Amino acid sequence: MKNNEKIDLEKIEDKYFCLLYPGINSILEKFGFPYKIVRPCPTKIVTYDGKERRADFFGQLDNNDIISLEAHSTAIRKEDKEKFFDYACYMSTKYRRKVHTLILSTHYKDNDEFILNWHNNDRFTIPYKSFKSFDGDKTINNISLKNKNNEELSKSEIGDLRILTFMKSNRSPKELLIKSIELTCHAKMNETDKLHTAVLQSFLAKKFIRDDEEYKEVMEMIEKSALDFEGILGRRDKIYYEEGIEEGKIIIKNQIAKNLIKEGLDDETIKRITKLNQKEYEKLKQQCSK
Repeated sequence: MKNNEKIDLEKIEDKYFCLLYPGINSILEKFGFPYKIVRPCPTKIVTYDGKERRADFFGQLDNNDIISLEAHSTAIRKEDKEKFFDYACYMSTKYRRKVHTLILSTHYKDNDEFILNWHNNDRFTIPYKSFKSFDGDKTINNISLKNKNNEELSKSEIGDLRILTFMKSNRSPKELLIKSIELTCHAKMNETDKLHTAVLQSFLAKKFIRDDEEYKEVMEMIEKSALDFEGILGRRDKIYYEEGIEEGKIIIKNQIAKNLIKEGLDDETIKRITKLNQKEYEKLKQQCSK
């Protein structure tokens, strides 16, 4: 793959993840990351030892690099470090792009980092990003007052609401997340911003809430806060984010069509069997005539 060649991931677009990355972009912007996610990437990888893993989030950036983003609420263990390294190696090899690995942490202070020395003294560095310099309780009071007065939240306040889980507070990260969901339910903002906030909160809920009953209650709260949320959550745990599935179906369908063309079957019958549109069919027919 050439360095200036764009990654074509249209075949694996998934509605949930496409609604997730605008919320993540607002977080990246908050801590000064210079690029934006323009498209999500497949989150399932196969490691060097044949094990399958599901990452939190991979995305293609507007400079065509890749970002690997993990949300973490505990101390980083040795196996976590190895996992993040596996992710970066996999994505770098797969797309031949620079991979930016970021840990969005509720545990570490901002600008901490982990350095892994590996082959030939090369270094793999992961910066931990947090928002402990932000006052969570002050943010809660500010947005609560806005909600009470029925005032519309600014873009900056919407961003604060999205990162509330990671701010400094006497409350736990889980309590801050629940509070951000409660505030979102009553916040005055446009439907798109509310939907992106709700999807991001559902992503964080999956990470930070372990009790099944509590998780169910929280997800019901999130669903009430966004008008267009129905159906999206049902897909999240059934993500068809396996790269190649859709591409494989297209290849098989096209090959069947080519075989039928060579056998001399009539055009209309071939299009009916393969469900190819006229443009796709004409392109294949031209390929067969060469």
